[in-house]
Amino acid sequence: MTNGICRALVPAIVGLVFYGCAAKAVNTTEWGDLKADQRVLIATQRSEFKEAVVSRIVEDLENDLYYVKVIDLKRLENEPATDYDAVVVVNTCKAWRLTGGASKFVKTFPYTDKVVLLTTAGGEDWKPKSVGVDAITSASKEQKADPVAEDIVGRVRKILGPDDAN
Repeated sequence: MTNGICRALVPAIVGLVFYGCAAKAVNTTEWGDLKADQRVLIATQRSEFKEAVVSRIVEDLENDLYYVKVIDLKRLENEPATDYDAVVVVNTCKAWRLTGGASKFVKTFPYTDKVVLLTTAGGEDWKPKSVGVDAITSASKEQKADPVAEDIVGRVRKILGPDDAN
């Protein structure tokens, strides 16, 4: 009897694990004029906190007449990131490491001074090691969304230059 229950439960548990791990992709969205002087790429993952942060970043930057494109982090390797003046990468710390797409990007992108990396983790005391880019860590707490977004917008404006920011 026990073997029969185990045989029935194992596929159900495996299915739930895959369902829970298969996060929905972030829809590609664009704001502003594609021919704008300043172009910003945001590669992110889906979560309530990350979506709140990205929404606030986009709102601030679109008011400055920048072109802003938001893509799923998994698409970052296929996006011509060198065509952008600033790149924001939003990812999650898993097993005390950056997610695969974020890690590969910061290791291979030639213009590290154009990158702002936000990593959500259990607490702000964790920092990615030797990423070579401007990195921020935050817990995924609703009250942190506005300050984190403001911090990122400030860093992006600094990358874009004082003459280009409002």
